[in-house]
Amino acid sequence: MIPSKARNLWVRGVFGQMMHSTVFRFAALAAAVLACAATALAAAPPQNVASRSIVLGKTPSYPESGCPATNACEVVARVTGIQMRAAGVDHPFRAPVDGQLVAWWLKLPTLRSTQIDTFNSLFGGEPAARVVVLRRGVNGRFRLLRQSATQALRGDLGAKGRVRYRLAEPLQVKEGDYVGLTAVTWIPAFAVNLDAGGNEWLASRPERRCSTPSSSRPKRFKEYYRRTDAHLESSTAQEYRCTYQTARLLYWARLVPDAAAGTSNR
Repeated sequence: MIPSKARNLWVRGVFGQMMHSTVFRFAALAAAVLACAATALAAAPPQNVASRSIVLGKTPSYPESGCPATNACEVVARVTGIQMRAAGVDHPFRAPVDGQLVAWWLKLPTLRSTQIDTFNSLFGGEPAARVVVLRRGVNGRFRLLRQSATQALRGDLGAKGRVRYRLAEPLQVKEGDYVGLTAVTWIPAFAVNLDAGGNEWLASRPERRCSTPSSSRPKRFKEYYRRTDAHLESSTAQEYRCTYQTARLLYWARLVPDAAAGTSNR
């Protein structure tokens, strides 16, 4: 029989040990939870990071190429172009932030085999393109900063929807740079007969070559396209003096902001 006073001391001691043990376990558990939370926060991107990428070229509506109809099938050949206004949207391919260009798209129509053979003959081979990063200079000149590898397009002609091309190595883009499209040979991702006030693109041609000859004059047409105006050499500047309305280059590009990628390229 434990005396009353001793029993009270014994109960308090045992209860105190239990409380101490419980508090210790709770503290250890809380520390473990906090450690896991800290690890998760360190691994996750900051909340203000726009893990959403930016699609350059987005507009309220998208036109279709006129191909393969013979009276409306036009292509872009041996030139680099920048869509400066599309469906009423100004500068849809000017980067709003620093980032990495990770993919691009084309909308490629169906073509007849005779059309493909004709374009191949006129423009130096099978359809092929590059996506490019350009910086505007003075006197109508742009500098080619970076570009993708040449992408063959023949196998994607007539594909449903837009064809996406992922870049093995992303291209660095600075705020204010433009993303353009180079027709190494020719590209049918092109819509014509659009609203003049809402659509215009800029071409890498000097002013004296802005007037492209009609295909109804085959000799002059072929002679004109014997020379390429495509901007092909990185780190070089070239004149972009020719603006064409009522037409749109059917390309898009995905830009991941540097903040979202957790990188700094400055």
